[in-house]
Amino acid sequence: MPPRKNRRADGLTPHRLRALVRTARAAAATAGTTVRRQFRSSGVKLKRKAVGDFVTAVDLAIEQRLRREILAEWPDHGVLGEELPAVNLGADFVWILDPIDGTSNFGRGLPIYAVSVACLHAGRPVAAAVHCLPEDRTYHAALGLGARRGRQVLHLGPRGDLDDAAILGLQWHRTSRELPYLPELIATGGRVRNFGSTVAQLCDVAAGRLDANVQEQGKLWDFAAAALLVTEAGGRFTSWDGTDIFPLDELDGERHYPSIAAHPRVHRTLCRILGRFEPGLVVPGT
Repeated sequence: MPPRKNRRADGLTPHRLRALVRTARAAAATAGTTVRRQFRSSGVKLKRKAVGDFVTAVDLAIEQRLRREILAEWPDHGVLGEELPAVNLGADFVWILDPIDGTSNFGRGLPIYAVSVACLHAGRPVAAAVHCLPEDRTYHAALGLGARRGRQVLHLGPRGDLDDAAILGLQWHRTSRELPYLPELIATGGRVRNFGSTVAQLCDVAAGRLDANVQEQGKLWDFAAAALLVTEAGGRFTSWDGTDIFPLDELDGERHYPSIAAHPRVHRTLCRILGRFEPGLVVPGT
């Protein structure tokens, strides 16, 4: 008997993928609206979790809300979030949540932050949504079905290699580090930016506003959703040597993943530059 039309070997039909992304989009958009309202109010207090890492009561409340909404629709799924204990990581589908990426910005009144929601299957993002500020728009993507900013289809068009017209996001470890690769990145002519939110910067790559984002550090909830946006828009998301990060063998909330997200042509050049370096070298004596 021939296989049914649109049926994949992993069982992820377009119908299932669209249902997952509807959940992700609704959850991210609703949470993003709540976070924006809290941003405009006074009295948001930052609490230090680690060096350069902060949390607010809003982060906790938003993650609790996201979990409730998602598990109400998909009660047999697992959840891994930045702020609360993991649930059912052995499930076939696991949701990865970052209630506010860019908490330091949020707490200090800088309007660059995002709410991130991704659904992983077999260690790979299959549905994702991100609500970004200050543009106040929801991005969403599903595996093989493309990426959108609101209703706008995201597709990275042709471009040249790295040159003085390129703009690169760059994020490094928060403690004192050597950045031996920085002179080579600057020598390409590309200009470097750090906006304080991995998720927002990856959305900028997917939308074509940044030509690439290079990151020394980044935990799973920092990139699970936005990486799918980048790849579904036609970009690449890999480690520094060009190796694919997904699928993951395990869902480790403590591990850092150095990454490059970029237009394919820029990605090739960045891999040639960065593949020779070890991310996150500690400065001696610090």
